[in-house]
Amino acid sequence: MFSQSIFAQLVRMSVLLVLSLIAVHNSPALLNLLAQQAVNSGCHQQTGQDDSHQHSHHHH
Repeated sequence: MFSQSIFAQLVRMSVLLVLSLIAVHNSPALLNLLAQQAVNSGCHQQTGQDDSHQHSHHHH
């Protein structure tokens, strides 16, 4: 069975994180897409609340 040390897994994940951050930083289109997805998922979650309470933060 193939096994890796915790350190090797941590290094691999860190490298993937850095590469992902570099890709997003150097691609404005990708950055805008991710930002839009974050806004959509944060502001339009379906939590079962009534509509007036759910959108109350838009009326400040």
